[in-house]
Amino acid sequence: MSNKVLKIVFLTLGFALFGWALVAVDIKSVLELMVQLGWGFLLVLAIYSVVTWVDTISWRYAFKPDEAEKIGLFPLWKIRQIGESFNTITPFGTMGGEPVKAQLIKDHIGLSFKQGVASQVVARTTFLTALICFMVPGILFLLNSATADENFKTISVSLISTFTTAIFLFFLFQATGSLGKVMGFLARLIPPLRGSEFLDHMVELDQLMSGYYRRYPARLGLSIGYAVAGWIIGLGELYVTLYFLGVEVSLTDLWIMEAVSQLIRVCSFFIPLSIGAQEGGFILIFSSIGLTADIGLAVSFVRRVKELVWVGMGLALGGRAAMKPPATSQDE
Repeated sequence: MSNKVLKIVFLTLGFALFGWALVAVDIKSVLELMVQLGWGFLLVLAIYSVVTWVDTISWRYAFKPDEAEKIGLFPLWKIRQIGESFNTITPFGTMGGEPVKAQLIKDHIGLSFKQGVASQVVARTTFLTALICFMVPGILFLLNSATADENFKTISVSLISTFTTAIFLFFLFQATGSLGKVMGFLARLIPPLRGSEFLDHMVELDQLMSGYYRRYPARLGLSIGYAVAGWIIGLGELYVTLYFLGVEVSLTDLWIMEAVSQLIRVCSFFIPLSIGAQEGGFILIFSSIGLTADIGLAVSFVRRVKELVWVGMGLALGGRAAMKPPATSQDE
């Protein structure tokens, strides 16, 4: 099955889930809740902007010290926003913006494309590791909840267990230099690959990633720590949204909502924009802890509008970056 067909299938699945979400709620009530949010939406944007800065600091620690010295926090923040905009709007499993970030790092900061890619792989690993650290308390709160459905608990535990295992294996693949070993095996298996530029690039990328993990464990820890802080600050965004919608929840319920919603989001990466999965997920989460489906969908819509605002800003920054002359990079 071609990639194009798969994209259509996944997008269709997403719209089907979105349609189910709309049928499951009172749309009039949802729209009234959105209006009720009012200027609280500005607070949502303000809190999210803090999260983006903290996540940028986390990414900066994913560079080696000599690389990080060349990178200002604000330029890196702009590059991150541009890349994340492409991650949101392209159907490549939230990875469509990563090559864009690497190219911008090469063009406007002067590091090599491979250095940009290596930093992103490390940053993606620390970001997802931090997400696991954030989700674990949420799942524990869920297991201790007297109102949550038992099947919902079981599914959540299964998903986070699978996700944690996958991220751990991904980390081992990088830290042990497995990419270089795989490329060496392929070179022996496919003679024309020996000495090729592609092979050299892959081996160098492997050395950049594995070298980082061996030599800079403190930077790795700081990158994870800042990413965890970003997830925790993000709880404030959900709290403000619910507060202006007239809903009071405990910290444990707030953590459950955010943790499980993020778990659903990462597990639905193959659906462009997580269309339907996010909406349906919020409905299931809110219903499972005794809140109405209408509120769940309203919260999801608030996040959609927030995403549109930040995507628009990221694309605008991308347009400006495209007009600037590139810096001199170390290599291709």
